[in-house]
Amino acid sequence: MSELEDERFYEAHADFCSVCSNANRLKILDVLKDGEQYSVSDIERLTGISQSTVSQHLKLMRDRGMVVRERDGVNNYYSVADERIVEGVETIREVVREQVER
Repeated sequence: MSELEDERFYEAHADFCSVCSNANRLKILDVLKDGEQYSVSDIERLTGISQSTVSQHLKLMRDRGMVVRERDGVNNYYSVADERIVEGVETIREVVREQVER
């Protein structure tokens, strides 16, 4: 990989990881981690985050490829785009939990 390709990769990696730098988005990922599809209303109810805020976060997460949306009539259902996203977040969660417990 050339230096320019390296730089693009690191920028893309940092951009992708920045999505996880928000507590509300982490809560949304926590709801979606079981692989089920959830509506915005479901996510609102399960996280306590307002519907408009959930929708804004889901749009950003969808734009970055973290979640996918399926439409069923007027309803939209969201799920994690790739199980490895959940695995990565869970690994970081374990490290953070250990650090907090120290």
